[in-house]
Amino acid sequence: MGISGALVAILLVVVAIAFVGIAVAVLSGFIGTGSVKTDIMVERLDLVAKGYSVAVLRNTGNVRIDTINAATLVCDQTANPSPPAFTGVPIDPGKTAMATWDAGGLVPGETCRLTIEATAANGAKVAASASAIVRP
Repeated sequence: MGISGALVAILLVVVAIAFVGIAVAVLSGFIGTGSVKTDIMVERLDLVAKGYSVAVLRNTGNVRIDTINAATLVCDQTANPSPPAFTGVPIDPGKTAMATWDAGGLVPGETCRLTIEATAANGAKVAASASAIVRP
């Protein structure tokens, strides 16, 4: 005796639905490791010649940023300006860290570039940079 054609058709439909369900679960991250994104950005850089400058970092990934390894500020005219020291580290995903500091005698109108290097909780290294024109 064989299996009826109707029973075979029902079994094929059930198996097909199961495969589609598994594929959707894998692609949406319910099964497997999902997507890991490690990223940071300089959200705000406001440089002031005489007064306090402000820099804000945002964790745009989905892994916590554990440490800021280096913050470097390089300017067109000012030699060795003071770089920022960030508070609020570690930075959880979607959150920010801010630094307010006296960069030390910047020249109004010059362009400065801030470069940040950081390490995430998963050991990944990330970097970000931004430039701004110094205001009086």
